[in-house]
Amino acid sequence: MNILLAFKAEPDLSMLAEKEWLAAKHKGPDISLTRPCLGEDEQAAAEILLRHEEGLKLTAISIGSERADSFLRQFKALGFGRAVRLRRDGELTFAPASVAALLAAWQRQNPQALVVLGSRSAEGNSGQTGFYLAEQLGWPCFSQVCDFTVNPELELVELQQRWASGKRSLTVRLPAVLMVESRGEYCLRTPGLRQKLAVKASDVEVMPAATLGDEANAPFPVALEHPQRQRSGLIIQGSDAREKARILYHDWLRKRLQP
Repeated sequence: MNILLAFKAEPDLSMLAEKEWLAAKHKGPDISLTRPCLGEDEQAAAEILLRHEEGLKLTAISIGSERADSFLRQFKALGFGRAVRLRRDGELTFAPASVAALLAAWQRQNPQALVVLGSRSAEGNSGQTGFYLAEQLGWPCFSQVCDFTVNPELELVELQQRWASGKRSLTVRLPAVLMVESRGEYCLRTPGLRQKLAVKASDVEVMPAATLGDEANAPFPVALEHPQRQRSGLIIQGSDAREKARILYHDWLRKRLQP
């Protein structure tokens, strides 16, 4: 059974200063010096898949620059059969529909029985990519997944989904799209030294997105706007604290206390 794990190498945005965001209106924030990170949801999804990799043909895929290659080699060392990066120019941070179109195009050329994604990214944080992908493929999509077990023989997946204040169990017939939501339950295992040395840079398959057809021309953002969230304030003048409290009550609080 072929299973696809789609992830994104996210930059550590906490390292960006305010002035770098303000200068990012037309060209996007400069993330060249930031440290790439792997999202907690993707780490949990990978660990769940690695727990029962027998009978499964795992593929890890990412879209973007070579910043994702280190994670692709890590997945390869841990036991994933293929590590693929779709190379495309342009900023796809706030374009979940375009990302879903590229993944759907790759899926049509490389059929998979199950596609697993993280629920949200640290950048866009929209949580829409999985739903867009499922809509384009015509598959069911399940969000807030905290655990799942794949049955290759029956082509089923048994999953646990957060629901209201608890969890519920579902049995789903494949194909399907799962959006994993991690709350610290899983920690991705670390490959050993021999496993790392066995992986070469050439093991990462780099494919131009143009080979996927018209979907490679999906639109992407051309400008970013950083909203100002500052609030106005007023300094109350008075000779002492008693007078300031009286002014605050008569001029502001009394009006709001009236029915």
